[in-house]
Amino acid sequence: MATMADRIKFLREQAGLTQEELGEKIGVQKSAIRKYEKGEVKNMKRSSIRILSDLFNVSPTYLMGWDDEKEIALEVKLIEQIQVQYGKQAIELLSMFTKLNDAGTEKALETISDLLCIEKYRKEQEK
Repeated sequence: MATMADRIKFLREQAGLTQEELGEKIGVQKSAIRKYEKGEVKNMKRSSIRILSDLFNVSPTYLMGWDDEKEIALEVKLIEQIQVQYGKQAIELLSMFTKLNDAGTEKALETISDLLCIEKYRKEQEK
């Protein structure tokens, strides 16, 4: 079963963040992130857990390793499949997209649709 330390490291890497960058985002030093990822912090502050779960768009129970392992395995497998098929940028795009409200998702889809109408932004096989 994945530990909170494993999940923090996995989520940070999936987000393309360094330990220092993650520390800046949640208001702690790089050394604190290193300790989180090594499992050296046994009683993390609730506020830190909340900030991390909000940042990575996961539940606190997932972050703490309390969710069902089967669900987690399926989520991780899906993320890995998307990354293999479409690359790391697709994961980053999905992560950002899930943070948008309804108006934001509509605007994002509209913008992508507009970009696809411009030949220089489409892949060769899409032209």
